[in-house]
Amino acid sequence: MNNLKEKKDVKGDARAQLKDANRAYTECISKEFLGRFLAGEKVQLDNFCKQERTLMTELDQQIYGKNQPF
Repeated sequence: MNNLKEKKDVKGDARAQLKDANRAYTECISKEFLGRFLAGEKVQLDNFCKQERTLMTELDQQIYGKNQPF
């Protein structure tokens, strides 16, 4: 029975990390991308916040077990 609790705690910890990673990605996009995009610059979202997006994607795959379309 302890084994199940430990697995749940690990998944809960990963979810907390995913929430933090999501927040970091959102803040990065707000600071680095949105201003340029709204100013009319020709920018692509994929060129910004690569580290934050990678971490968020890895944690998402760890929790949900599949690639998300972002």
